[in-house]
Amino acid sequence: MPHTQLEFVIGAEKRIADIVSRAEIEPLLRSLVKAGPHYAAVLDEDGLPICRQGGDGDDDAARELRHNLLVEGEPKGTLQVFCGAAIGGVADGLTLLARDALQLIITNNLKRMLTTEVHTAIVQESYDQLVETNRKLVESEKRYRELAVSLEQQVEARTADLQKAYSRMLQQEKLAAVGSLAAGMAHEINNPNGFVRSNLNTFGRYLERLREMLNCYQLLISGNTPLQQLISQTEQRRRELKIDFVLTDSAELLRQSLEGVDRIAAIVADLKSFSHVDDAGPADADLNLELERTLSVLDPQMAGRVTVVRDLQPLPPVACQPGLIDQALLTIMQNALLSRNAGLELRVSSRVEEGKIVIRIADNGCGMSPEVLRRVFEPFFTTREVGSGTGMGLTVAREIIAGVGGSVELASVEGEGTTVSVLLPLPETAGTVT
Repeated sequence: MPHTQLEFVIGAEKRIADIVSRAEIEPLLRSLVKAGPHYAAVLDEDGLPICRQGGDGDDDAARELRHNLLVEGEPKGTLQVFCGAAIGGVADGLTLLARDALQLIITNNLKRMLTTEVHTAIVQESYDQLVETNRKLVESEKRYRELAVSLEQQVEARTADLQKAYSRMLQQEKLAAVGSLAAGMAHEINNPNGFVRSNLNTFGRYLERLREMLNCYQLLISGNTPLQQLISQTEQRRRELKIDFVLTDSAELLRQSLEGVDRIAAIVADLKSFSHVDDAGPADADLNLELERTLSVLDPQMAGRVTVVRDLQPLPPVACQPGLIDQALLTIMQNALLSRNAGLELRVSSRVEEGKIVIRIADNGCGMSPEVLRRVFEPFFTTREVGSGTGMGLTVAREIIAGVGGSVELASVEGEGTTVSVLLPLPETAGTVT
């Protein structure tokens, strides 16, 4: 009986289309396109698409990202992504995460296929074939051991790359969060700046009237005008130029302008304290103060449409990076502000409960369905339209809170509202953000 050659043991002859199916690739590409890039595809070793999502990949204005997909260490396919300049460096991190996820699927499927094929071949073979198979399996095991060492090194390198990508993504998410404040802050600054500028223009016209009045005095005096005529003419000119009104209104203009400048200074101070730009690293933070700072920078977005109810109890200081904590609180509050256009009530409370610091941020917005609630912390998951969010806000917020040994819990009822609870350990057990 002739021996069967088990050429498939190592998987060297497998094409990528034989290992991973369109059904496995499509959800990942769909999520990637939703997160920002407008086109994503997986190509086989001949460059033909196995699966693709999004618009036309031939857009000359788009930036192309390509990453090899490996089978047994050899490139057998390509992940191709086209993205616009609007999402910047975030696309690189998203593409790397998608590539690693695809690579994991390929590796797991290949192992499963090899196991199935080997099992089937062994059952069908005679005793002599089993002896030969055993010899080949020993050789395969040796090769797998060598491959495992290589893969372990690759995993360590890739883990380091992912940590760097995560750090970049954390910074990008912070910039996105601060960027969303720009419109409101610009409006808040432009209002006082506008009337200060208007007041200065008016004050400039008043100075011209005062100059005319002084010129009138000087002209009459230099002409040796009789006293009674001098008094009469200057009084008439004073009434014509409305000098009494100018003097009274100038004082009011200066008062209003000083108030406007003080308002601008307060806005800048709020934003500076919120960003913790002067902080060198971890510090003991008053979380009630951080909540107030976050509410202050959100005030332009809430004015006229949001009622804020505070219930802040005294809290012990927590060792953390205050800027990161503010970023997490900002993300949670911004999500609440998006839950309802008008009549929104935002309830912010803090207290110590059952040996933990508990911060609750609740709203009476649209709430979430059970399906959305289960997925809310998944990376890149978002219910907003494509381009309106990265789907990383709550994921990053949870990671920040976890960095100080805490956790984030959500409770939501569709149509009624959402409550986000931030649970942090008391200072004696609290960790520090690294």
